[in-house]
Amino acid sequence: GLGNKFIISIQGLVYLCGKKHYTEGLPEKIIRRYTIRDLIKRNNIQRGREQFVQRGQDEIEALKRTRHIIGRTDWDRAASQMFNPDAIYHFCNESLRDIFYKNKWDIRNMERYSIFVSQCSYPIKGFHYVLEALPEVIKRHPNVRVYTTGKNLLNLSKKDRLLITSYQKYLIELIDKYNLRGHISFLGNLNETEMCTQYLKANVFVSASTIENSPNSLGEAMLMGCPVVASDVGGVKNMINHNTEGFVYQSSAPYMLAYYVNCIFEDDNLAIQFSENARKHASVTHNRIVNMETLLNIYKNVIEKPITID
Repeated sequence: GLGNKFIISIQGLVYLCGKKHYTEGLPEKIIRRYTIRDLIKRNNIQRGREQFVQRGQDEIEALKRTRHIIGRTDWDRAASQMFNPDAIYHFCNESLRDIFYKNKWDIRNMERYSIFVSQCSYPIKGFHYVLEALPEVIKRHPNVRVYTTGKNLLNLSKKDRLLITSYQKYLIELIDKYNLRGHISFLGNLNETEMCTQYLKANVFVSASTIENSPNSLGEAMLMGCPVVASDVGGVKNMINHNTEGFVYQSSAPYMLAYYVNCIFEDDNLAIQFSENARKHASVTHNRIVNMETLLNIYKNVIEKPITID
């Protein structure tokens, strides 16, 4: 074993992500397809999923051999119980980066009918669901705009077209299928200041992931008070209360995502209410002083407690 003085803090678990959630909402032929880049790298969506599962074997091995696990959600507690029922589970929330404590969303400064999605690079982030939800939003709000990070998939050079992943190719196909080119902006890679700007600018922040533990992006949006619509996956329900701090919806139901985005677009009072309540909740979850004291206490307990071997 890793001995008594070892603690594992769970951020996410690639094994469960790969095994259960990696390809949710993707057609079978897309999962199996290879682009030229995929062939060269020997890595398509299906292989990506298999790699998560393989890498996850080490995770499980480590979890089985430790006596102490730190987590913060029902999801990571369930996972630690599943893989190591004998381990002691310690609860400790996470703290976020400085900038997100210092800025506050203001409805007067937002770009109306804009949606921010923090990333779209691989299937777990659920950007394909965002694209499927958009036509329903466009019906009511034809000038909606989605901002996300990463490579601009809308005007690729011939060379770049050869270098995209199968998932990126699928996103382009969905954008064209639903006629969304005028509604999407790819922002490249953003640093934390630029991320902060996007949360402050957004009318709604969307987390459409097929699985998360306690997503930092959701915490960041809530802490600054950007109104949130989040898929009910993993530990999300430990972070946000539906209907008072934002909306939570079934991840595989993009029509519900569209419905809730429309609700916020159409009701500024609701947006402001969500904003204030989310900030309150997140400032408790991400309270740096409390989280540091909790963590130090966990360390103290582990160091001082003699372990009895049964």
